Amino acid sequence: MKKEVLLLLTLSMLALALIACENETEILDENVKPEVERVGFELVEIASFSNFLVWINEEPLTQAQFDSIDLSFNWTKNQPREGEPDGGRFLRSPDAAAEGVFTSAEHFGFRWLFNAQIVEQNVPLPDNEEGLLTGRNIAKYHEVKFHAGRTIYVLVSPEGEEYIRISRDAYRTIETAEIPASWRIEERVLEKELNIELPNPTLNIRSENNQDSFQGPVDL
Repeated sequence: MKKEVLLLLTLSMLALALIACENETEILDENVKPEVERVGFELVEIASFSNFLVWINEEPLTQAQFDSIDLSFNWTKNQPREGEPDGGRFLRSPDAAAEGVFTSAEHFGFRWLFNAQIVEQNVPLPDNEEGLLTGRNIAKYHEVKFHAGRTIYVLVSPEGEEYIRISRDAYRTIETAEIPASWRIEERVLEKELNIELPNPTLNIRSENNQDSFQGPVDL
């Protein structure tokens, strides 16, 4: 019994460490104002050490309702994130065969949509011996939009691959991401609207010091 409890605690701690910044809770209606789109709630189902399912709220929830959910041992709550896109939507569930098809289920008294799944952790990144960045692959069908005139932040790898910043820790105390010397972050002002369908799987690169989340690679 003690071993089972320790295993469950380990799984929960791993989920909190790995899932917290991987998915950005954009609401599915891309016509909602940006400040509303940044609000959403997610539950993470811990199926195994290498299988994490992310569920986004299908019905409106308040913070109080979300806080009141009493989770069972193999579930955890995603930490608050600030989404950067001006619009975004999930096109289907990771296991769906066609666009517009979502796996929907009731968990803990509320309806949720299955919208993302971590499929690989600790993806090797070049020149990252100090562990300043963490990479993981996430299966999802995710489209984001940035309006003309926006400043976007792009993480560029030593090989020239580009990853756009999708979200930030809502309670960060450090603004600037610490990255390896051979990587760089560029600020770019958009001359026209930018619409991106992120690759599937998406490589999510997180800066460890402030939890900035860059995703791609994308063709900008």
